[in-house]
Amino acid sequence: MKSKSLSILLSLALICSVILVTESFAEDAKPIYPAGIKPIAPYSPAIMYGDLLFISGQIPYVKGAIPENAKTDIKEQTKIVMENLKTVLSEAGMSFKNVLKATVFITDMKNYGAFNKVSGPYWTDNGLTPPARAAVEVGALPGSKPGAPVLVEVSMIAGK
Repeated sequence: MKSKSLSILLSLALICSVILVTESFAEDAKPIYPAGIKPIAPYSPAIMYGDLLFISGQIPYVKGAIPENAKTDIKEQTKIVMENLKTVLSEAGMSFKNVLKATVFITDMKNYGAFNKVSGPYWTDNGLTPPARAAVEVGALPGSKPGAPVLVEVSMIAGK
């Protein structure tokens, strides 16, 4: 009987702590919506939680579409993605120096070198240490349209 009562008390304590953490999260999480960046689905471009910024995957969209000059060009798409990330970071009061982790989704690993040539200077040209990073080849990315495939998407975690 004692162990059943103890189990019930521990379960109630766990439920209460989950409720408190959830309420705290809802109060402490701040969505970041930079001007000019429109999500293509129901998500926030970024969430600030304490000193951490979680940036959703950015794709090479400018005003809701891939520009004509970038429709099949990995370098142009990478530049747009990096500038979109820069905009999100700036809106949160940060820059590339605050980036801790980047995740790269790319539709063809043959484009990885071209991606690095464009993205790398955002750190190296400014004397910054590049973040930890993972790169994953994927079959397709959201936002692709006939004749205008999304070739790269990058998400980041930054901290103050």
